[in-house]
Amino acid sequence: MSKKTEKRIKRLRKNSIWPQIIETFIVEVAFIVAVTIVLVVDFSSETHDLVVNGASTCNSIVRYVDKEWDSSTNTLGPEAQQELSTIVKYDNEIISAINIIDDDFNVFASFGDSDINDSSYLKYFDRSLFDENGFYFTEQASTYDVVEKNSDSSKNSPNVGVVVDDVKDGANVSILIEDDELEAFRIFKKHFFNSFDSFNDKQFYNWAITKDSWYSMWIVYKTSIPGVNVAVKKITVRTKLEMSRFVFLAFVLGIVFLFIGVYEHYKLIAVILQRRKIKKLIYTDSATGGHNKEFFIFKAGKMIKSRHRRYVVVCLRMEKFRHYQTAYGIKAGDNLLEDFYKQLTGLVKKRKELVAHLEKGDFGLLLHYDNEELLNIRMNVITQALNDCRPNQHLFFSVGACRIITRSDVLEEKISNAGAAISKQDKSTDTVKWFDESMREEQIWERRVEDDMDRALADNEFKVYLQPKYSTKKEQLSAAEALVRWIHPEYGFVSPAKFIPIFERNGFITKLDDYMLTEVAKLQAKWLEDGKKLVPISVNVSRAHFSQYDLAEHICGIVDTYKVPHEFIELELTESAFFDDKQILLDTIKKLKEYGFKVSMDDFGAGYSSLNSLKELPLDIIKLDAQFFRDIEDKKRADLIVCDTIKLAKKLGMQIVAEGIETREQVDFLAEQHCDLIQGFYFAKPLPIEEFEEKAFS
Repeated sequence: MSKKTEKRIKRLRKNSIWPQIIETFIVEVAFIVAVTIVLVVDFSSETHDLVVNGASTCNSIVRYVDKEWDSSTNTLGPEAQQELSTIVKYDNEIISAINIIDDDFNVFASFGDSDINDSSYLKYFDRSLFDENGFYFTEQASTYDVVEKNSDSSKNSPNVGVVVDDVKDGANVSILIEDDELEAFRIFKKHFFNSFDSFNDKQFYNWAITKDSWYSMWIVYKTSIPGVNVAVKKITVRTKLEMSRFVFLAFVLGIVFLFIGVYEHYKLIAVILQRRKIKKLIYTDSATGGHNKEFFIFKAGKMIKSRHRRYVVVCLRMEKFRHYQTAYGIKAGDNLLEDFYKQLTGLVKKRKELVAHLEKGDFGLLLHYDNEELLNIRMNVITQALNDCRPNQHLFFSVGACRIITRSDVLEEKISNAGAAISKQDKSTDTVKWFDESMREEQIWERRVEDDMDRALADNEFKVYLQPKYSTKKEQLSAAEALVRWIHPEYGFVSPAKFIPIFERNGFITKLDDYMLTEVAKLQAKWLEDGKKLVPISVNVSRAHFSQYDLAEHICGIVDTYKVPHEFIELELTESAFFDDKQILLDTIKKLKEYGFKVSMDDFGAGYSSLNSLKELPLDIIKLDAQFFRDIEDKKRADLIVCDTIKLAKKLGMQIVAEGIETREQVDFLAEQHCDLIQGFYFAKPLPIEEFEEKAFS
């Protein structure tokens, strides 16, 4: 798995809720900001009205002062005084006061409600800006006195309230919240939502125009007369209708914010619950209802990284679990696994260890490790407890183990190693089989062989070697056996013992058989073309090949491609092929014999059913296994068996080939027993084709 893919899978496993938390936070903050902007803009609109409204009137006031001011007496002319008084009197909802002041705020003349010397005004005034621009304004908000300024009908109303001050952009804002506000809001809601005809309702009208609060602003203008300035106090009034609109807007926005907050938090809670459910599904084994391999890897990794003790990964396998399911049913098999899991959980829970179902009949355990002896004792106790789950049934278990060396060990690899150790376990013992480096090397080698085998076949790295077979009478080269050798570009000469068993396990042996038969047929065809005398060459046909129902036709097709007489091709099969479907084997041998091929049995005497195979199969040749002639303690007994086997084969009309012959004494003995052919190092080892040709045809 690439690092990128591994990181992606880790992210999927974690399934972080941070994106949902961030989303909720962003939505709520964005809404708060938007609401704040709306309310601030709505609430501060009066400030903008104050700046804009009455601007031309203010300019007219400055012109009056410029025109009518008497600098000698520091007084304003009568006509200008009359005009300013009129402005204050009739424009009192926009301009409430006018002061003529000097640069030190001393008042020369005052018109209307003047509070120019109020300290709250002075603290806002910036002399430097005024001297530079000749114009300056400062906000000053005041609560409108409803009792004094409203109509007579409102004087008897209760006016108990609270003043709330806030500072925005250098302004003091004070709002009077009255007791009759809720009643007014109910009136507003009733009439506003029923129909626009409600504006004809007198009660609504009187309430709507009632003044609620006001805001004031002093604007100071510099006139053309040195030391003379004009300060104008502007006001704006907020009515009950406007204030209710503001309150209603705030109320609606509050409800919307509450809904969004509840909805976003509901989504967040739903994601958390869904994450827990998904995590539980990911880490739950469908057969046992307990923890699975994914959880084992995740949890064991954490335990190892924070460990204070040594750990060992154990693979506990119930042997022949598939057979158990076949005999008792799949449901019974799952129930058995569930009982195993419960039993194992009870055995490891108190020790704060870990157990999980891996696959089929395999369980993974992460156990504290003290030493091998104690682990063997404990695993015996565990397997006995599992046997007690079905006291009337015989259950068999195998145990493989792999030690945790460092905190960075890969759990998947340790589980695989513990499982691989089981395959090397001696079934006659109950001890734990430990994974070691030799097993790792075997696995690495097998992996390399399987990676290279197809390429090697295509590149003709497999070479045909021929080992001569000599007759016992004249001791002449009379036949040969084709043997495969692998000349690897990196590893050089590779012994068949290092790759043939691997090919037999993975099925590649059938391709290699076809390759060897093809190469031998090519060689025979070449000898025929060169006018050389052919000798029979035996080619191995593996056990796996006999699952092919048309094997005889397949072999015949390969040989006929090169027009080689069939009697010069001998087909060797091992005795292990006899353990498969005997009828298919028998039918294939009969067909091969009908096509003119000779059929021999290799390694005769190495198994336990040789005599039975002689009875069942119409063989042409049997090859005595080399073990008959090597390091035999009771040589006389072995010679007796060889003598009787040769006699039996002769009576059945079969030829005898003895392989593995290495001494003159063995040659003389076999000649006396009328053995037909001898194959072994005494005469020749397996030879490359060029050397064989030199020996055979010179």
